[in-house]
Amino acid sequence: MANFLVGFVLPLLLLAAASINWSLISFVDLIAFLIIQYTAPKIGFRFRRRFSLLWLVIIFSLVVILAQVVYLVIWAVVGYKWSTGSVWCAEIIGFMILQSWKSPTVIYFLVLQLLAIAVALADIYGNRLGLVPWRDSCWGHFSAVVEHLGL
Repeated sequence: MANFLVGFVLPLLLLAAASINWSLISFVDLIAFLIIQYTAPKIGFRFRRRFSLLWLVIIFSLVVILAQVVYLVIWAVVGYKWSTGSVWCAEIIGFMILQSWKSPTVIYFLVLQLLAIAVALADIYGNRLGLVPWRDSCWGHFSAVVEHLGL
């Protein structure tokens, strides 16, 4: 189950978050996706490196969520009175505003970041607490199939 979470679900969430908005935040998500994809399956990838990588993903996602929420609150208070230079810089960094409720991409982005945190925490604490009894269940067989797809 742990290999399924870190090897399939977490990179998929990071790739989806990176593809929503092209910015510096998305670039970091894309780099994290590539690091997980190309170092996790290698034989020499140790548990300590995996845990440090997962903690970095958790910390980065928390910082992004908090910064985006603060930006949305400031945008709601100040509105369109900001100068165009500061808004342009914020867009390059990756902060988004809620344009309409028909396509709330900022909400999708925040949910994907939150799911990435949940998956990384589930992998860290699931391994630490020994919560891997899924080997004989249907999820265990599905994760085994997903692990052998690229080999």
